[in-house]
Amino acid sequence: MKKLLLLIAICTFFSTNAQFNQNAPWMESFDLENRTSRVKFQDVVDAFNTYWETRDPHVKGSGYKPFKRWEAFWENLIDEDGFIPTSTDLWNTWLEKEARSATRDPLIDESNWISLGPTSFTNQSTSTANIGRVNVIVKDPSNANILYAGAPAGAIWKSIDSGFNWTALINDELPQIGVSGIVVDHSDPQTVYIATGDDDAGDSYSVGVWKSVDGGATWAQTGLNPSNSPTRMNDIYMHPTNSNILWVSTNNGLWKTTNAGNTWSNNLPGQNTRDVKIKPGDPQTVYTVTSSSFYKSTNGGDSFSVVTQGLPASSGRLVIDVTPANPNVVYVVSADTGSGYQGIYKSSNSGSTFVQTANATNIFESNQAWFDLALAVSDIDENEIYVGVLNIWKSTNGGNSFVQINSWFQRNASYTHADIHFLRFYDNELYAGTDGGYFKSTDGGTTFTDYTVGMEISQFYRIDVSEQTATKIAGGTQDNGGFGYFNQWSNYHGGDGMEGVIDPNNDNLYYGFMQFGQNLFVSNNSGQSGSQAYGGPENGNWITPLAVNSEGEVYGAYSRLYRFSTSEGFTAVSTNFGQDIDRLEIDPNVPDNIYLGINNVLWKSTDRGVTFTNVEAFSTNITSIEVNNNDSDVVYVTTAGSNGDIRKSVDGGLTFTDITGTFPNITKLVIKHRKNDPLNSLYVGTTLGVYRYDDNVGVWEEFDNNLPHVAVTDLAINVIDEKIIAGTYGRGIWQSDLATTELAQDDIRLVSVNDPTQNSFTCGDITPQITVKNNGQNVINDIDVTWSIDGGANTNFTWNGTLASEETTIIDLTTLSLPRGEHSLSVSVNITNDTFPNNNNSDITFFTNDAGVAQLINTFEDPADELISFNEGGGTPLWERGVPTGPDLNTAQSGTQVYGTNLAGNHPDLTKGFLLSQCYDLSAIVGPVLKFHMAFEIEFDWDLAYVEYTLDGGDSWSLLGTANDPNWYNSSRIAGDGLGNNCFNCVGGQWTGQDTVMKEYSYDLDAFTNEPNVIFRMVYHSDQSVTFEGVIMDDFYVDGTLSTEEFSVNDVLIYPNPSNNIFNIKLKQVTNFNYTVTDIMGKIVLKDTNITRSTFELDMSNHASGLYFLNINADGRSLTKKLILN
Repeated sequence: MKKLLLLIAICTFFSTNAQFNQNAPWMESFDLENRTSRVKFQDVVDAFNTYWETRDPHVKGSGYKPFKRWEAFWENLIDEDGFIPTSTDLWNTWLEKEARSATRDPLIDESNWISLGPTSFTNQSTSTANIGRVNVIVKDPSNANILYAGAPAGAIWKSIDSGFNWTALINDELPQIGVSGIVVDHSDPQTVYIATGDDDAGDSYSVGVWKSVDGGATWAQTGLNPSNSPTRMNDIYMHPTNSNILWVSTNNGLWKTTNAGNTWSNNLPGQNTRDVKIKPGDPQTVYTVTSSSFYKSTNGGDSFSVVTQGLPASSGRLVIDVTPANPNVVYVVSADTGSGYQGIYKSSNSGSTFVQTANATNIFESNQAWFDLALAVSDIDENEIYVGVLNIWKSTNGGNSFVQINSWFQRNASYTHADIHFLRFYDNELYAGTDGGYFKSTDGGTTFTDYTVGMEISQFYRIDVSEQTATKIAGGTQDNGGFGYFNQWSNYHGGDGMEGVIDPNNDNLYYGFMQFGQNLFVSNNSGQSGSQAYGGPENGNWITPLAVNSEGEVYGAYSRLYRFSTSEGFTAVSTNFGQDIDRLEIDPNVPDNIYLGINNVLWKSTDRGVTFTNVEAFSTNITSIEVNNNDSDVVYVTTAGSNGDIRKSVDGGLTFTDITGTFPNITKLVIKHRKNDPLNSLYVGTTLGVYRYDDNVGVWEEFDNNLPHVAVTDLAINVIDEKIIAGTYGRGIWQSDLATTELAQDDIRLVSVNDPTQNSFTCGDITPQITVKNNGQNVINDIDVTWSIDGGANTNFTWNGTLASEETTIIDLTTLSLPRGEHSLSVSVNITNDTFPNNNNSDITFFTNDAGVAQLINTFEDPADELISFNEGGGTPLWERGVPTGPDLNTAQSGTQVYGTNLAGNHPDLTKGFLLSQCYDLSAIVGPVLKFHMAFEIEFDWDLAYVEYTLDGGDSWSLLGTANDPNWYNSSRIAGDGLGNNCFNCVGGQWTGQDTVMKEYSYDLDAFTNEPNVIFRMVYHSDQSVTFEGVIMDDFYVDGTLSTEEFSVNDVLIYPNPSNNIFNIKLKQVTNFNYTVTDIMGKIVLKDTNITRSTFELDMSNHASGLYFLNINADGRSLTKKLILN
């Protein structure tokens, strides 16, 4: 379908008014219905702040957060005079972009964007997060399998299989719009109308009513279009027998068409109508409401009269519904002027008079009805009604009393996401549109099913990508928390997810802020299974800036700059700026250089944030700061508004030049520089896609093939995989190949450390291995390699060979025997005339482990008995070895020492600690059984302990056993099971509660008898409050039934043991045997063969004190016993 060019007419005031919801209580002072001048953005913000001076903004459902979302998005679009762009302004920007696109050379744009989702995520069944907001769901009246759903900034989606799969419908015809109303033609289901814009939160503006005649494949304007459309539209309805007649509710009246949308008349001009319904069986009777008035028409909506009898004299918002079960019944739910619950009102005479029902329960549970309020009446029972604000409530007696049928923080059978925007019945099924998606109940709200899977509607605020691979992404979403991507999506923290950043040196470490920086969440497994929360030092901006420098230091920007570590929390670095910081950029080359943006002012520090200098003030607010990855003197800044600039400094921010050039008048939200690119490619994310610039082309070009025309709020670049990632506000995450660029003449790149990998576990000796790539044009024949272990002396050698341009090679380092524990490896590669030495280094942390011996009991009495322990997110390990002295947990099973979560008292909150066993070859043991003694005092169903195992060296871990196994866990609960408002960390099998007497626990390992390398770990996970002593554990080992090919333990006697030098060994009835003595790393220190005497001495006087293992082999039998040398 050809796009229609518009002749933009002079608009009414309502098409030029601010985008914010007029029903919000702080908007009353503006008297928008009678106002004759535009409202400035800052005036709205000031009114909001004044309103909240005497109210608590932190109460769930207060209505505070929805405004802050709106403010954070629209503050970047205001012009130099402080006004929000009008619908006409924004539409004209779209037309300008379309006109430019029509004349561009399609071969110049090398982008090939694809969607990465999220359309689902791994912990969706337990997390209270979800995909994104859904405003409306409509069922095709001719085909029950076809559904349409509208999102606030993600347009319209279609399912042809009852919601199991979804397809986005709007691609090229429109900018990425919001949809708040949908209607399908009952006489021709290929004809679909949409009312555009986001009616509740203002996440997108209205461009009128659009129409499709091919089932949503293509779209065209109707007579209510960007030249005359109100800024907000709500519901749209069609005459039940005449499909040429439609009504649409808007913030400037109720509009009606009698010719299928060609022309429209406004029959309630100037009125902010929020809802419209048609009397079942009588389309001449039309109902609509403003924030405080109920209107009724008896002539098909051509004229209206106000109904007051029985309704409140004043209110903040009204919503209506009707039912075919009794066409004369009309229900109205009313919010008071503070957006709290006011009452349910029922009419039995087609809306002529109303009576308030008896219900006095606060079914809103909040004061955010200006943002979300929904009402539905059963289509078969006039007395069954549902109201949703924070949760969904149900009445079966016509609204006289209600019961709450679900709770947003419990993932049980009746769960829906919080914030209910839409409720409607189709064929006795209840459909709900929430801030987390679309849910449906077929049993009166007893259970709901989530049908959002497949929609790409997430609204991302910020994103980041790993330096090492494009398969790892972190990001924060509106009202659905922080998401981590590692070839699959997982939700790793709640709230509104804001900045999400990844450690450049350890891409398993994800950091994510929630709103205002109230909590920082740290994940050490790429966001795949939860996180540790750390309270922020104060409240910052709605989107509080967060960054990690090249050395792994984490910074958060509030009213001052803070540095964060898991061991010390937040430490103030700078002085107080007197207002919140908006932008934070750390020089990737010189971490001492830090830039801040506060409103339109750029600040710079050269001492890691201790002192700052005001270096530049721009005409509008700063939207993004970027330091050139190759040259610290080069700095880029983008500024707000469609006429905002792109500025460049070549002297470290002291002076700037304008490089905006021919960039179209589109708001620039973010700028990124491509690392190690001789052409200095720049990418800019805007409210309408992505643009690119390099030194060779010298002009800004579109870079948006296949990318929806959507606001790109953030960009991230991975140069190793040559990918660019876009975070969008309404269509999730997208990825494209980077544009082709030139290679440097000479450049070597350390691609990766292949072995060991970051945080991996290796049993025995290890041979480090690296991959390098010739990233330059010239052949490389010599590479200097420098490496060190644990910060020790450097080892140097030169690789010789032939490495052609863009080829890779693998280089092995020296085989190492390292003691059990945590280690670090630093590697660098160098060549002559290397253009980009910043891609030559790698530093990783890894663990080496040693072999565990069957039947050898670890009593934890000696330093040699130390096991590997660490916490998720780092910091001082929770598990510690020593003498337990707690009030209740104070007894070892043998000796005096144990491993415990705190040997002298209560464990800390918000900690997930791991204690790892040695590596066991279970294939060599018959009937292996894991055994240990344990006592515990754990907060019941809040904190917990459990055992996991790995078969792949720690790449993945699985829960060992269930509560049904004998002598094992005492709880089988799992997070979100609906059995209580707790157990949020439960994994399906765990110990919780109290049993303070040491007892032996055991688990049959017969299922693993073919596994040569198994590691176990004890996990302790504490929640955010209330602590007890936790766990103590002793005498850990793997037992096994000895086969006929093995000695009995009693066949060998060793004395003395421990010994200072000489061990006496006595064997029963053995005539010929061999033996070896190995240290804890498996290195043989003594051995002998063909011994025929039954008694012999081991002289260990020349060996260091410690733990050793004696292995005896005789007549095909073997036995290993422990030797302790003092």
